[in-house]
Amino acid sequence: MTLINSVLALGAAAFTIPLVIHLFYRSRFKTVSWGAMHLLEPVVRINRRRLQWTQLLLLLMRCLLPILLAFCLARPVLTHFQALPGDAPQSLVIVVDDTLSMSARDESGLSRIDRLRNELTALLSRLSRRDEIVWIQTSQIDRLPATMGIEDAIQRVKSLQNTNGPFDVAQTIRTAVAAAEQASHPQRRVLIISDFQDANFDAASSEMLSAFAVELRDNPASPTIQFWNVGADLESLSNVSVDSVEALSPAIVPNRQSQFAARVRNASDQMLNDLRVTWSVDGQEQPSRSISLPARSTALTNFVHSISEAGTHEVAVAVEFADALVEDNRRSIAVEAIEEIEVLLADGQPSKASLGSETDFLAIALSPFAFAQQDQVDTVKATVVRVDQLSEQMRNQPPDILMLANVAPLDAALQKRIADFVFAGGSLVLFDGENLNQADDRSNVDRDPPALVLPAEIGKIVGDRISGKDHPMRIGAVNSKYQPWQRLAVGNQRPLSGVDVYAYRKLTLNGRSSEAEKESSTVLLSMNNGDPLVVSARRGRGRIVQFAIPADASWSSLPLRRVYLPMMQQLVLDLIGSSKLMTVMTGQPMVVPLNEFAGETLASGDTPGDHRRIPPLHQRRFTVQPPNSSEFAVEVIETDKEIVWKQTSAPGVYRFRQFAKPSEAEVNMTSTVRVAEITAAESRLRAIAPAQLSALAERVSATVYERADEIQSAEQTRRFGREIWRGLLVALLIAMILEMVIQQVSTPKRLPPKPPSAGPNDPLRVGELA
Repeated sequence: MTLINSVLALGAAAFTIPLVIHLFYRSRFKTVSWGAMHLLEPVVRINRRRLQWTQLLLLLMRCLLPILLAFCLARPVLTHFQALPGDAPQSLVIVVDDTLSMSARDESGLSRIDRLRNELTALLSRLSRRDEIVWIQTSQIDRLPATMGIEDAIQRVKSLQNTNGPFDVAQTIRTAVAAAEQASHPQRRVLIISDFQDANFDAASSEMLSAFAVELRDNPASPTIQFWNVGADLESLSNVSVDSVEALSPAIVPNRQSQFAARVRNASDQMLNDLRVTWSVDGQEQPSRSISLPARSTALTNFVHSISEAGTHEVAVAVEFADALVEDNRRSIAVEAIEEIEVLLADGQPSKASLGSETDFLAIALSPFAFAQQDQVDTVKATVVRVDQLSEQMRNQPPDILMLANVAPLDAALQKRIADFVFAGGSLVLFDGENLNQADDRSNVDRDPPALVLPAEIGKIVGDRISGKDHPMRIGAVNSKYQPWQRLAVGNQRPLSGVDVYAYRKLTLNGRSSEAEKESSTVLLSMNNGDPLVVSARRGRGRIVQFAIPADASWSSLPLRRVYLPMMQQLVLDLIGSSKLMTVMTGQPMVVPLNEFAGETLASGDTPGDHRRIPPLHQRRFTVQPPNSSEFAVEVIETDKEIVWKQTSAPGVYRFRQFAKPSEAEVNMTSTVRVAEITAAESRLRAIAPAQLSALAERVSATVYERADEIQSAEQTRRFGREIWRGLLVALLIAMILEMVIQQVSTPKRLPPKPPSAGPNDPLRVGELA
């Protein structure tokens, strides 16, 4: 314990004054004996001990009063026998949770982020100008922390925006402690401000935190860690949110009806009727509709729309409802409307006979209008080439989808080209046939390194294409999770049950692939006995679909059925629709291929109607405009084939533009968009349980607070100790009151004098007697 005003503690010596007075009067006490004294001896003997204790207690109280008063004025501080830092400069690492859930509002309308701004600004204002602030936001945890002074930190707090997704608590604590270790001052403190949503905790984070807790215990210079929980009452808040938006159509084609669906969640305890839902395309609102949501449930709302132009478009849905978190009442996705899909068909057994080639049925199914010589435009442009023309075609004009029909093993150079095509985002479809019998092993396509592993290993042929016609085999159910083929016959799980299969290749999910590749292999269609008939797998950024039957009618009657045309078209639309990731979660990189900028600009001296040209890459520049921000230049070199934008912490529409610069005046060639959205977990407003948060804090020796004044008080105690003068003042007042009570109790009560009694000669008495 230390004293702030130690000189005033000398006033405690004033306790000698009542002691001296007591001794002085006791020395003047004299005993006078008189005759009737012996009559009082029993009374004195009974009361002497009580009187002695009373007088001693009264003396102690009178001695204690000046001691308590002196120590109150000296202001004692408890230090727990430690050297306190006092007003020494400190380094304060502030970690701010800037996720969407921090916008949740309480009943008064005050959001978590507004409360944080107000209280944290006041907290920073009380710090010394010598203190150092290290600023970290959870959305920028991978960036270098910013070091600044008090005024700059206050400006950061005032301009703080929270529109980001969940973060990893363990990684955040580790980053904050590492930043504290690099700070300038020896006095270091870490303050983590968050609403501690349950979405930020998982098993991996818990294991990582346990390992880091051991490192903290072994580090004697570890900083003080404090948790400021600003979301203690999040469980009492109700919320309505749009959890997801998806395109149900495999691909978006201009001037064709496309179907979209959104899932709306009601996280409140009351039934919500007639919620207004509004869809919009590229900012143009469509007629609204109403839905009703039971308490604690979700509902789907569908939207059918025809997009007129090719390119990338934003499709959004919004729900009008005043709730705790209005920011999640709108969600959008980016979709690409494809004007024409380039499909290259490699025919492994060409023929001049009608429908005699391997790809004849396939070409008709993909481009029916072109085959019928009608004026309508096909979505798919199918080009058929021989195997010896495949290499040149792939080099000069790479397609969107490559289909190999009964193609024998290819040379190493072509295999590598195909593998590169798939890993770069292309789609490969393989149809079986008798030519594959020449291959000893067709489980992979060589690419050094790595090999392009097919979804399944090729085995022996089951059945006979000639004798099997007398006893055909049947196709089983379509994979219920593969939506494109679920539309072949609505309500029928076996739309292909009437197809006759005479023979098929035995496919075994590839045993040579890695665990990740095995997990990505999916059986889309199987035989009645369970053998895979169509297998799909993702490789790199592309996909491979492997059929166990040929594309023609030699092994089955599938190409002769009416279901064959929509089946192949839905497959192509699904492959082209899944090749690009148009919508990402915040924090994930956006990838924009350069060939997506399909617009052109007039060359110098050209006039409308003349030919157009695209300037070379070094005469073009690219920019990106994040939501609610200005444009940024994107550096692209000659070897780049795509733009990769990693700064996607803000949700919304990111617009990528390409500019030509062949002359002084730049002309906007074209633009495309991507959308970043926040995971729906941020909208559930489900805070971590208090017991779990306490256990988390205990692991890293942290303390949990719910208000800024609690942090200020705890920091004052940690730096300067705990002052106890208030308790001493209360004790002083109590002692003064006790001294008066004891004084009153110890003083003998004096009885009032009795009036003299009337004698016989008293007139009043005489009259009374009369």
